[in-house]
Amino acid sequence: MHLSQSDPPNVAPLLRLPTELRRLIYSNILPHTTTFDVRYQQSPDPPAKSEYNLTFVRQKNGDGRWRMLRTMPRTDRETGNDIVWRRGCTNVLAVNRQIHEETTDMLYGDNTFVVDVTFDAINFRYRWRTANNLTPNRTYPFLEHFSQRNLLRIKNYIINVESVDDYTGMIKYNCGGRGLPAGIRAKVRELVDLLAIVPSLHRLELHLIDGAVSRVRFPSGRVHRVQDPANCAQTQMVLDPFRALCGVRKGKVTGVSDEYAEELENIMTAPREESQA
Repeated sequence: MHLSQSDPPNVAPLLRLPTELRRLIYSNILPHTTTFDVRYQQSPDPPAKSEYNLTFVRQKNGDGRWRMLRTMPRTDRETGNDIVWRRGCTNVLAVNRQIHEETTDMLYGDNTFVVDVTFDAINFRYRWRTANNLTPNRTYPFLEHFSQRNLLRIKNYIINVESVDDYTGMIKYNCGGRGLPAGIRAKVRELVDLLAIVPSLHRLELHLIDGAVSRVRFPSGRVHRVQDPANCAQTQMVLDPFRALCGVRKGKVTGVSDEYAEELENIMTAPREESQA
């Protein structure tokens, strides 16, 4: 490349390229998220046939009793499991300050982060794809693992909020009654306090997950809804802190009633000026 007379002699050749070309180069170096069909994440060995194909489901129409249903075996079809990271090189972040800022903005701003909220934790689910198409995963404390500056760069989220009944709450968290939804809601509010100060949220998928112990004992897959309609109105209130958000470009809510989902989506995607008015 021939340098023009106006080019400072101490500027690296990479930084003389147009921003679009630099971003294209960075995208081929940095780790990035992609979608990977969950069907290819399963073991090729068929699961053993046993009673784990059965689960209890409350009757929607009738006397409200529970009955045993034959269901499909558990899969990894949980929300966000199709988001996997392609590993890359992060050494480029240490080249100089300008390249660090440009690559860090891409690393956090262009990728999708899967976050799981439970009664006692807010975890980042890191699932990556290996050369032989395996998808192992690890979890990290979300708010502690990343610096606040980098947390504010994240623009795309898939958030799972796990709701459990009193029985499961006592087993997993030694907590039941009113303290159980209050604890879940407090964790949700802790996450929302961060999201509320993010300059721009592009994508926010919010899912209320049924984390009952019966889903572990009879693993037919965790469902993205509250099975008992009588408790739905009360259970979905753990998502109320998300009403503090606005200006989300694309919002989606599942696991709750249709009316609640539509209302919450409209609140989160309302323009900031309109919301503040």
